[in-house]
Amino acid sequence: MNLREETRVAEQAKPAIKAEEHAKQSTQLSETQHKLGERIDNVVDRIRSLENGEEEFAKEINLLRQVGTVMLDAKSILSSGDTGKPAIAAETEAIELLLKSKRINPKGGGGGGADPGGGGSGTTNDSALTLIGSGVNEKENREEHGVSQTTGDSGPKLPEEFRTGLDEYFNRLEKSGKK
Repeated sequence: MNLREETRVAEQAKPAIKAEEHAKQSTQLSETQHKLGERIDNVVDRIRSLENGEEEFAKEINLLRQVGTVMLDAKSILSSGDTGKPAIAAETEAIELLLKSKRINPKGGGGGGADPGGGGSGTTNDSALTLIGSGVNEKENREEHGVSQTTGDSGPKLPEEFRTGLDEYFNRLEKSGKK
């Protein structure tokens, strides 16, 4: 997910930077994607090396191979200098496939107590991404500290990827004005 965010930031900063700098960023993103793809290949190899790994984990191996293929596509797109929609879409597809492998199994594993391995009450229809942040911390104690920004206190808050891109833009603008 971090790589996808970095790709978005690179795409947003593209108009504010030189073509060579964007190409360098795209190459770095491609190399990161390649390393992630290699890690997936290593996981597949390790699963296959388990006793009966090929038979018992055929579904997971197939899913991880799909992830590897999509990551290879993302790497190719990024290495061509494209940090736009095709690259982000490929990275998103890889993330969704990985999250698909982490769906909750209501019949399985873990846990102790009176009913060990009794499983949870989740469903396999919700991806792990949709479950992030859905809990409530009953012991949470929020305090208002009365701190506000000295500038920009009014107006809508921008998403993090826009703020990062704008910061990059203004930093480069300031640097070019000082020369």
